[in-house]
Amino acid sequence: MSQIEKKKERSLKKALIICNGSPPPQTLLKHLWRDSDYRVSADGGANLLHVLNLLPNAVVGDLDSLNPDVQKQLPEKILFRVKEQNTNDADKAVRHCLKLGFKEINLLGADGGRQDHFLSNLEILLKYSRHARLIIWTPLERMEFILDSWEENIAPGTTISLLPLFGGAKGVISQGLKFELNNLALLPGISPSGVSNRVLSNPVKVSIKDGQLLIVLQHDTDFALVD
Repeated sequence: MSQIEKKKERSLKKALIICNGSPPPQTLLKHLWRDSDYRVSADGGANLLHVLNLLPNAVVGDLDSLNPDVQKQLPEKILFRVKEQNTNDADKAVRHCLKLGFKEINLLGADGGRQDHFLSNLEILLKYSRHARLIIWTPLERMEFILDSWEENIAPGTTISLLPLFGGAKGVISQGLKFELNNLALLPGISPSGVSNRVLSNPVKVSIKDGQLLIVLQHDTDFALVD
């Protein structure tokens, strides 16, 4: 690997996508904004950023929900119009980040409003999870899909749920949770339920043999209350 390639690899760490759902708490937005190397607005998400005087690195989508007055004030070079209508703007924004080589992509404002949009965004989360780590953030929690194994240090007492969306998983093994899973299956409509577990010790580990699980973690900080 050349020095240029090494430098590029080091620089492309975390991307943040601001979607056009419910406006997130400003404290959460600022937290993720500071922690990101590249910021993307999924179409109308740029309207909120304009109000907050924040300029993204890119605005991606068909631009049909971008306020015309806001668009006039944005540099043309950051506008990436994608006209195809087979995918939504969040999907287009994720693909934009993947093309640039990002391996962790955080999505904010992907919830709220129409629930079919939120469920579609969960589908996007699964769709691209083999290409990068994708995380949806809400005011109360963050969520991502586990496809094989997952490990993280989490504050003891944190609420954690393992949900069998889009088919569930078999051979689930956990470590560090109040209700441990020992080679169990978590499947839609079948007990046991993976909802509302608790972190007891670190590191927290989850592995699966087949399928996928949506892991939902409550924030240490209640961003909804500290705005």
